Amino acid sequence: MKIAIVSLLTIVFIFLTGCCCNTAKKADNAKANLLHLKVDFAAPAGKDDPKPIASTAKEGWSNWTIPDWDFYRSNTVWEDGSQSCPQDGPGIGGSGVHAAITCHYEGIMSIHVAGMKRYLAGGVQPENKPIYEPICNTWVAGSDFPYNPTSDLIMALYDLPAGKYRLLSYHNNFNGRRIGNSPTGIEYTETREPEPPMSSIKVYPAKTVIADYFQSRAGALVKEKTYGTPEKKLLIPAKLGTGNVKQTLQAENVVIQQVKTDAELKPSTIEFTTDGSPVIVVYAGGCCKSDDLRKQRKGGWAVLNAFELIQLSAETPKQ
Repeated sequence: MKIAIVSLLTIVFIFLTGCCCNTAKKADNAKANLLHLKVDFAAPAGKDDPKPIASTAKEGWSNWTIPDWDFYRSNTVWEDGSQSCPQDGPGIGGSGVHAAITCHYEGIMSIHVAGMKRYLAGGVQPENKPIYEPICNTWVAGSDFPYNPTSDLIMALYDLPAGKYRLLSYHNNFNGRRIGNSPTGIEYTETREPEPPMSSIKVYPAKTVIADYFQSRAGALVKEKTYGTPEKKLLIPAKLGTGNVKQTLQAENVVIQQVKTDAELKPSTIEFTTDGSPVIVVYAGGCCKSDDLRKQRKGGWAVLNAFELIQLSAETPKQ
């Protein structure tokens, strides 16, 4: 009788151990399938060479090259450098996730590279070579008008699997100064005065972002005139989803750094959930610093060098 009981207990133990192992393996497999995208903004090598300048592209990260070769004023740019969603493309790092970035004032977003001379009028090949490390030395921000919401950076994320996400964003830039004989020649190398903290990083459902953000910020003027905003380029009517997107961790008064090595960077953090509906992230600039190049213009740039999008779970959020 004792032998029979021992044998039965042994069988039960083996069965339970196997169940636990299978459960652990399933959990490990599920975790391994979660997204972790690392994206670094990069600058193009030249007018006839759209490949990224190597020293602006972080090794091991997906490089998002802003294609405007003169580093001046880009319209909405998708992850492959095009101006419309590459729906049949592989997405960021082959993930199937598509993304676009622009400014609230459509057409003023520019790529900036520490150590390289560019020209505010555009149409001229930038000169010199990048300095500092790849994430630190390259950032997207508005050009010419540092106002809020004019210079807000807006990033759209499409085709995300349902789940909870953490977005780590890196914000680093250098002060600009006029240089050389041309009145439009400028370079960014100095660390004399950081940009004011960005007021917030907010998440909106693509389905309601017009009412929630664009209409609520309507009426913004530059030189007493209205300007075009990018919602028609960012929003894909057939892919707006249910709108079940919720921000679960906020970011306010986000510090913009001035460091020279990537190891010194400290990212901002927000979290959100989605049922697979597309997400619009708005990086709102601060106030009220005089612009480095045009002192009469006061505001604060929203700045973005790179980001990591980390899927924390694959659960579909409740309504």
